[in-house]
Amino acid sequence: MTRSALGPHGMNKMVINHLDRLFVTSDAACIIKESDIHHPAAKMIAQAAKMQENECGDGSNFVISFAGELMAQAQSLLQMGLHPSDILIGYEKASKLCHAELEGQVCYSLKDIHNSEEVLKCMKSVISSKQYGLEDLLGGLITKACLYALPKSGKRLNVDNIRVQKILGGGIGDSEVIRGMVCIRQSETSIHHVQEAKVAVFNTNIEMQQGETKGTVLLTSASDLENYSKSEEKQFEDFIKGLAEAGVKVVVGSGSMSELAVHFFEKYKMMAIKIMSKFELKRIARAVGATPVVKLGTPSPEELGYADEVNFTEISSQKCIVFRRDREENKMATIVLRGSTTSLLDDVERAIDDGVNCIKTLCRDPRMLPGAGATEINLAKKVTDYAKTQ
Repeated sequence: MTRSALGPHGMNKMVINHLDRLFVTSDAACIIKESDIHHPAAKMIAQAAKMQENECGDGSNFVISFAGELMAQAQSLLQMGLHPSDILIGYEKASKLCHAELEGQVCYSLKDIHNSEEVLKCMKSVISSKQYGLEDLLGGLITKACLYALPKSGKRLNVDNIRVQKILGGGIGDSEVIRGMVCIRQSETSIHHVQEAKVAVFNTNIEMQQGETKGTVLLTSASDLENYSKSEEKQFEDFIKGLAEAGVKVVVGSGSMSELAVHFFEKYKMMAIKIMSKFELKRIARAVGATPVVKLGTPSPEELGYADEVNFTEISSQKCIVFRRDREENKMATIVLRGSTTSLLDDVERAIDDGVNCIKTLCRDPRMLPGAGATEINLAKKVTDYAKTQ
């Protein structure tokens, strides 16, 4: 199933999973993830491919094809009457030989991981195996995003810091890299553009606090009734006024935001954004360097974040907010992908994922081997020669 999807001229597969969702992809990890496998041996190979995907982000198809071929070759040996443990010993000898030989096959080493042209050169082959013809364009985007996200030492690249936001419409050529976060929401207030803003992130609903217990209130006159909720409103206004006095221009909250809150934010000219997903909230907090606060009060200066600009834009009628922060400590980059269909965008996203993982692997070990099966064929010849001496 996966062998015919290997390499740049591999065929795309249409995978329909148990939820009737369609995937069109040549990415083996995706094909395996979406298919139900019941055969125990095949399941083990699928797990190996999954582990490969987690570890290196690519090469999962090679793992499957290679393991399958090893099994197929073992079958004829078993029919000849060899014991499985003998075959295993042979495979282990061969693998030791391969590891030793690989050291001498290095054809290129990446000198400087911060040099974008050199990184692009190393990454092209990874992307062209998924999206042939787009490697220059996508490679450029990924390299740019990774150089934003790489720490100065260049030792470890955190893959989570490179986000992909897919927006329908336009062509692939309209894609771009933004330093910071892009989230698909719009501001609750009419303030849509803030520069050099302090950002407060609340991990709670922004509304008036209700009392914990039931209380009984005795009202004797109409004026009592009028003044009853005023004190609460005043307290709430003081909280938002306190934010405004601390210089906060953008408030990010999770869950609901009461109409009163929106009214006061509007009054003090603040931008209010509500985010539904708590993971996205954490990412925004990390992008602006803020600490998500749980209680409603003015956050301390350490808990506040900072953004160079928070801007509301419309990308092909998709409303989104861009948090930009051009600081060294901001290690977030977002690739805004554009395309005509969702399946195309998904597939390009997988290619980007592989490219980012390729850079992550290069951070660990800058050495590279000849591609297109050259290394494998050379090893096969050496293993065959070695086998004859056994």
